[in-house]
Amino acid sequence: MKHDIKPIINEYLSCHQGLLATYASYQKREYDMIFSESWGFKYRKEDQPFGMSLDPDYQNRRELLLEKFHGIKVIDELYNDKNDLINLIQSKLLQSPVILHCDVFDCPWNISYQRNHIDHYVLITGLSDNLKQIHILDPYSTKDENAVDLATITPDRGEIGYFMTMPMNNLEKEDYFVEISNSLSHIDNTGFFQNLENFHNDFQTRFEEVMLSEYTDVYAIPLIINLRRIANQRYCYCIFLSKMISKNLLDPSMLNIMEGVAEKYGLLRILLIKQIMKKKSNKEGSDILAEIMSNEYAAYEKMNSFK
Repeated sequence: MKHDIKPIINEYLSCHQGLLATYASYQKREYDMIFSESWGFKYRKEDQPFGMSLDPDYQNRRELLLEKFHGIKVIDELYNDKNDLINLIQSKLLQSPVILHCDVFDCPWNISYQRNHIDHYVLITGLSDNLKQIHILDPYSTKDENAVDLATITPDRGEIGYFMTMPMNNLEKEDYFVEISNSLSHIDNTGFFQNLENFHNDFQTRFEEVMLSEYTDVYAIPLIINLRRIANQRYCYCIFLSKMISKNLLDPSMLNIMEGVAEKYGLLRILLIKQIMKKKSNKEGSDILAEIMSNEYAAYEKMNSFK
């Protein structure tokens, strides 16, 4: 059994978001609402190296959102060994492709293969007759399907997921408004603005650590990687905002504010890459971060007005 699926290629989506979007599209369903969980900011002051603990800080609700708003349920199951995994794949592939939780260190098509250990998700779309090769779809890393040996990319035990497509729910405007409240509650309950202020303060005293450190690839520096992840998730949140605007639940100005925030994070990342490569720092990065803080707060206040 093999599923013929075309991947959703979008540079802003995380690996897991990309797989959910790809399957929803395969089922001719929308997936906009899974991005309502994407607005967050996490930072721990004590982590080394500087920027390591920066994180988009998802709400971890995207599977729930996919089910509620788009009628697709993800069922997760654990496997205990390779034989258990093969049996699960065989039984589930009849109805659904299989999400595999793996490590990019073991993925030969990924640029981090045998270099970096990073949690990753791929979609198993088929299994060979001899049960040794699987067909992998990984829209985060490549638009191409890859046939690889099952033994090379899977740990001895782990987790898979598979999909169940259900009838669509009858939703009211209130169901969508709840997601505005959920976004704001997440900002309130996670210390979003304190985290952002702590990062800004530390940036002014610690960026030089990054700039003067030894590195082989500036794009692999944790600060640079995580700024990109945060910028990307602001763009993903804009997908949710666009959906809300199309339903006349938000004013278009909210989208303009959030797009501006995403652009500022991207601009900061590019600026810092240049400064690291030149080993020359200036005040511009701190000024951009101050603008980001102001714009994030403006977005929060704007969203509050629609509760």
